[in-house]
Amino acid sequence: MIDLLREEIGTSLQDIELKIFMELRKVFGEALKRVLEHLDDMILSLRESRFKVREMVETNLETLLGVAVRFKRRHYKDSVTGRCVYLLDEVLGIGKGSQVSPALTDLMLHLATVMSYRDAEDSLKQFYGHRPVSHETIRQAIIKIGKSLEDINEDAIANPKGKRKVDIVFIEADGLYVSLQREKKRNTEEFNAVIYEGWEPRTPGSKDFKLVNPRLYRTHEGQEFWEKASRYVYSIYDIDDNTMVVINGDRAKWIRQGINYFPNAIYQVDRFHLKRDLRSIFGKNSKAIAKLFAALDSDDTTGATFLGELAKAKSGLRGEKAKECQKLLKDLATIAESTVDYRKRLEALNRPTKGLRGLGAAEGNMARYAKRVKGKRSWRPKGLAAMMEILSWKYSEREIVSTTRVNEMLEHVQFTPKAIKRAATKAINKVVGVNNTWNATVPIKNSGRIYSGGMSNFINNLNKGGIPI
Repeated sequence: MIDLLREEIGTSLQDIELKIFMELRKVFGEALKRVLEHLDDMILSLRESRFKVREMVETNLETLLGVAVRFKRRHYKDSVTGRCVYLLDEVLGIGKGSQVSPALTDLMLHLATVMSYRDAEDSLKQFYGHRPVSHETIRQAIIKIGKSLEDINEDAIANPKGKRKVDIVFIEADGLYVSLQREKKRNTEEFNAVIYEGWEPRTPGSKDFKLVNPRLYRTHEGQEFWEKASRYVYSIYDIDDNTMVVINGDRAKWIRQGINYFPNAIYQVDRFHLKRDLRSIFGKNSKAIAKLFAALDSDDTTGATFLGELAKAKSGLRGEKAKECQKLLKDLATIAESTVDYRKRLEALNRPTKGLRGLGAAEGNMARYAKRVKGKRSWRPKGLAAMMEILSWKYSEREIVSTTRVNEMLEHVQFTPKAIKRAATKAINKVVGVNNTWNATVPIKNSGRIYSGGMSNFINNLNKGGIPI
């Protein structure tokens, strides 16, 4: 019975869905063209007299629905600054010289952060049935967006005015080595920090926790890391003598220097890295390991108990392992207290520790970075910096502004609320209003309600202005 019905109907949901999608793409392209050109007319009537029309220029814009829309807009010259500008592009956030819509750019951005540029190109081609953008277009978009995000951070660093007040700020730092191509150096180190305020359940009642207000900062400038990273922290937080800053990281000297940039800071040797080094020297299941781990968890906040146990365990080693242990002892001798769990050190300072958890967020974040930028991939410095910056914003759950912002000159273009509302209403009525019909030929309009699955009714209502906007 079902097979007979299926044969009689002669189609599938996938066929119906794709046919409707293709028809809607035609409608979308025509509607978007008309809206954009009408908005350009609006700007002509609302602009200041300082902007003089030079010419009408046609452009092509690849869009999220896979339709390339050709439309005309006015090119202006600013008589005050002498600069030329497309006001429509600036107002709508279309990047200078861009032939890709902001929405499609956002999709490209998402794909490029989880796969290679070529794979992103192939994914778009497979979805749309043609290639809307090349992998080089995607790469150039990533570089442009990454640079704009880097500029935003640099602006914040140049004039830090953080207002957020918290008792503790956590900073976990780590480095990531990435391969380079066509450079004298074969690899480079990216310096990263995750900054957060503590932990909270991922969902109500959950035993799984997430970081509170995480922010990620990265740079390729290791020598100036804390000079800029600290200012970045100060651009978020109002830190004074009562604010405790807890810094966690491996024993790299550049990480230790962080305590010099805050009035009240302590440094903890990352316990994951420290325990890993101990296992490498003494073996995973040795008696020495059990004693060393117990000493690490002792109540001695000076770290002397642990170092004493480490020196005792060293006496049972020979050869290279003895040398490795001696090197570790020498390194930890000047920062013995940093081997102690930070919570015990805070308790000794009469600081509340309820709800505080073990540290180790940096390791997880490095793994996320590594998944995209390491493996068989190699980078040019500019492209690597852009991708790392975008990933930092993404993992911080910060909104990524992927389009060009309005130029400073547009501050002088006075669009009053009344004028905007009046013109916007006019634009909507002109495109889908009651007294207007679309010129676009939409065959599905006349296909009948049953055959079209209700889409003919939807399109006709839209054509008559019966669909609420």
